[in-house]
Amino acid sequence: MKRIVLLFSILSIVVSVSAQTNYSEYLDKALKELEDGNCDAAQKFYNVYKELVGKTITSVEVLLADCGKAPTYKVGDYIMVGEAKYQVAYIRDGGKHGLAFQNVGWKPLSFNNDLYVTRKGVPTLDEMKLIYANRDLVQLYDIYWTCTEKASDNRYYATYDFSTGKIDYNYCYHTKGVILLIHRF
Repeated sequence: MKRIVLLFSILSIVVSVSAQTNYSEYLDKALKELEDGNCDAAQKFYNVYKELVGKTITSVEVLLADCGKAPTYKVGDYIMVGEAKYQVAYIRDGGKHGLAFQNVGWKPLSFNNDLYVTRKGVPTLDEMKLIYANRDLVQLYDIYWTCTEKASDNRYYATYDFSTGKIDYNYCYHTKGVILLIHRF
């Protein structure tokens, strides 16, 4: 009789450990789905886990609540765009949208030879004004080229001096200047 009770105790421990392992598989699957951005699947696996275990995990619930939401940023944050690192310089809509820049540095300008023009990410004068407002937070103090042409002569592009706030139009061909590439998010 004692052997049966002992065997039953050992069997119940094995079943309990085995069941816990199976339960954790649901949690693991939920976390994997979260990592892959599959919010609905993650929620389903987590719900099964909660049902079987009878408790919640606050950190997982926070991740599920944020899953699928657009990230929010602050001025000064860094974001990756492909392989390139950009720094956030302007935000709106609580940080859901804005402008981030990558300082390419001093580059030769030749706007007519497809080097740096609007389609390559050079900011407009209006975008530079938005970035200028946060220049101290992102430590920008040079003179930067924009892709805004002078209305009367397309060989002249606006430059924005972030140390003085002065806007000027300069001859762009075969000139060097500091280029900021921007990413709009």
